Amino acid sequence: MITTLRAKALELGASGAEAIEPASIPVQDEIIKLCEPPRCEGYGKSVNCPPHAMKPAEARRWIRTFWGAVLFKIDTSPEILLSEERIEVFRRIYDMASRLEAFARDRGYRHAKGLAAGSCKAVFCKGLPCQALEEGGICRFPEVARPSMEALGINVFKVVEKAGWEIHHMGRDSNPKEVPSAMLAGMVLVE
Repeated sequence: MITTLRAKALELGASGAEAIEPASIPVQDEIIKLCEPPRCEGYGKSVNCPPHAMKPAEARRWIRTFWGAVLFKIDTSPEILLSEERIEVFRRIYDMASRLEAFARDRGYRHAKGLAAGSCKAVFCKGLPCQALEEGGICRFPEVARPSMEALGINVFKVVEKAGWEIHHMGRDSNPKEVPSAMLAGMVLVE
């Protein structure tokens, strides 16, 4: 199934896709601190973001219940990731994660789970409250909204490096001409 899932990711437009062992996925408590203001505007504003998302200790146990995973990426330019155009790249990661999850589930892997990058709030509900946080509320986009890897405490830099891909630190104040390349990554776990 992992080989088929990897091929499907590439068919859907991923720039790369690699099988990874769930036991090797680094989940660290301190990663979710990167989601706190002022670094991230999504903190506390979405059901899929900290402090509402699964905590790292729970994520470590949960990830160990899976026997396989596929990490996928979309390469883009630093200029795009530092502009408003980045939302479209994030949207592609969310779409790919949900489509790969559905693909695995359609093949009998009922507990497959996709993880994306960044806050679903910024991608799908910018300027709107997260309905899932309201009492009795449900997500406006349950078919595509997913937690990000980093929201669960996954060290994306380490997992991407394990896949053999190049990744560079970028922040809002980064000069795109000083960053060699850019990418976003997502993951699908198979149980």
